[in-house]
Amino acid sequence: MSAEFRSLIKLTPRDVNRHYSPEAFKELFPRVSIIIDCTEDEMERPSTLDSQSACYSSYKSRPTMEALVGITPSWVLAYVSEFFPGSTSDKEITLTSGLLDQLLPGDEVMADKGFNIQDELAAVGVSLVIPAVLKGKTQFSVEESTKNKAIASLRIHVERMMERFKNWHVLDRKVSISMAPFASDMIIVISALSNFLPPLIH
Repeated sequence: MSAEFRSLIKLTPRDVNRHYSPEAFKELFPRVSIIIDCTEDEMERPSTLDSQSACYSSYKSRPTMEALVGITPSWVLAYVSEFFPGSTSDKEITLTSGLLDQLLPGDEVMADKGFNIQDELAAVGVSLVIPAVLKGKTQFSVEESTKNKAIASLRIHVERMMERFKNWHVLDRKVSISMAPFASDMIIVISALSNFLPPLIH
């Protein structure tokens, strides 16, 4: 099923994206082609110390596996990576997952401020849209605050898409060690099926 369904998860043509994007995207971020975030699922504790260390998530404080998820501004799930061990950083997952190969010069990628991938995206002609950070300042400027609110209101939908994964009740419990080799196939199938659900925004 994973082999058959993988072709259903892909970035749509940029003109199609722009046509079906909400007005907020058209006005503020017309070149954003994908909004990315990572989803993390708990797994059973591996038996070997090396595997325990690789799978330990400092964020979740337990063994996990993590995948990169991306949706288009028209709210279509357009990218999902294989699962990586929980200790892998969001940046490392993004750079090794193959996402950059699917981007075009002039694209913009929207993400949370934890995705420090500006230089790597710039190398392929792509820009990163993330919330502004204070960097020693006591408060944001009006422009920065407005931009941060706009990004937060649009990024929330990738989290809503990841919540749909849980609604299939396949990855909402610990992934057993015996099922771990199949977890990447499972998320591909779940992702493809999620695109057949009603739109996130009507």
